Amino acid sequence: MDNKLKLKQSNNLILATHEMNVQQMRLFFYACSQYKGDLDIEIPLEEINRVLTENTGNRGGEQRKSLSKTIPTLMRDAIVHIEDEESERWSVVLTDSYILKDGKTVRFRFNKSIQKELEELRGYTWMYLSNLTGMSSIYSVRIYEFFAMRLGNANKSSNFDFNINKLRLYLDCTKKYKQFEAFERRVLKVAEKEINEKSNIHMSYKKIKTGRSITSILFTFKWKTKTDVIDVQVIDQHKPMNHTEQMELETFLKEFE
Repeated sequence: MDNKLKLKQSNNLILATHEMNVQQMRLFFYACSQYKGDLDIEIPLEEINRVLTENTGNRGGEQRKSLSKTIPTLMRDAIVHIEDEESERWSVVLTDSYILKDGKTVRFRFNKSIQKELEELRGYTWMYLSNLTGMSSIYSVRIYEFFAMRLGNANKSSNFDFNINKLRLYLDCTKKYKQFEAFERRVLKVAEKEINEKSNIHMSYKKIKTGRSITSILFTFKWKTKTDVIDVQVIDQHKPMNHTEQMELETFLKEFE
């Protein structure tokens, strides 16, 4: 697995609501993983092509032609919704982006208002890009993220009873597929197939009813092998979370239980 591109992603941004498609999210993950404290980052165009084409079957030349469209739409649609004890806010992730005249470099500027999340005060999850780029459904990617964060370095199966309304909120799917049959067909079954076939996690689910209504989804998930276990940290390597930050993380996670 050493030859796979490994990404570091803020747990708080994983839990935030992203209004992005799969292609935008691939680029978003990689840009966030390159943050080193400076809000301006530069990424070689060749590396971006690698990120966007790995496991997709697309050729770099084809991807290069569409990059000028992907970047502006990422700036428009990369919006995070974050709640804490003081406020509920919506923030754009990127304020500026440039393709430099050398034709070899892309520069991004992060919004200062999400710097706290970029600095990963609430912890982070390592994910392999190849486990994300093979999926075509944004819902598969979002569910995979959540499973990876919940599993962490635990080499055993885990269950999570996800309230159906909170699941829709997490997936930014409150206005789509309002009939459960459509939601199951277009979201749950697709995610189950893609995650099981194209990632390092195995998942299954059961529908939980209260009376005649389906009120939650009981997910069961685990790493496929011991070598698939990835690293999840709730303490920054250089700066431990204080008590308030730890309580914020625990409260945030409980909102989805």
